[in-house]
Amino acid sequence: MQPAPSPPRNLGRRWIARLVDWLLVLVVTSPVWVVAVGHLKHSAAFTATSFADDGVLGALSLRWGDVGDSAYAGASEVWGSVSSTVIATAAVQVSAVALYDFVAHAWLGRTLGKALVSLSVEPVDGARRVRPGRALVRSALTVLLPGAGWVVLIAAVLRLDFLLALLGVALLALSLAECLSLRGRLPWRLEVFLVDACRLEVLRRFGSTHQFRHLALQHRLAARPGPGPPAPR
Repeated sequence: MQPAPSPPRNLGRRWIARLVDWLLVLVVTSPVWVVAVGHLKHSAAFTATSFADDGVLGALSLRWGDVGDSAYAGASEVWGSVSSTVIATAAVQVSAVALYDFVAHAWLGRTLGKALVSLSVEPVDGARRVRPGRALVRSALTVLLPGAGWVVLIAAVLRLDFLLALLGVALLALSLAECLSLRGRLPWRLEVFLVDACRLEVLRRFGSTHQFRHLALQHRLAARPGPGPPAPR
């Protein structure tokens, strides 16, 4: 088995940089909410006028059931328009954050948030900046994946959809696993890692869990100090 990569230093500053980058893009793209609200006002006014006319006609003809049906249909249509607009606007902002992250890493080498806290991305191949292909994958995993999870959860809440909620939780769980694997705290191919450890008799399967075969090894690894700074290149 190959040892897992050591977790990077300055994890706190990395999260601060990520928060700054998200807030920066969300503030810059906030005018899309002004456009969304204007669209909702226009749509709600048109829908209210249309169904009010239907309700008046139903009341004049003493068809009270039609009045209730018209009001319910109008409210449902307005709420559907609200939820769709909110979901679409949130998706646009997440896409903007992902695009910003990709451009910043591929052409500038780091984001403004990383520059603010004096961090930089050092590619493993020694290049000056992250290659566009790697930057695209990085942005998809670290921005689009968790962002899509939150957008799906918002959609699930607005539409009271249990399956959408499960999908959103699954996307966020996958994002967490990706985050831990990139930080060196969890192997990306965890099942392969565990099978390999059992084959080498480092671990053993006990029901649905895995245990160390040797207690002394477990104690030694638990007492092992954290990784120090990397050697200068």
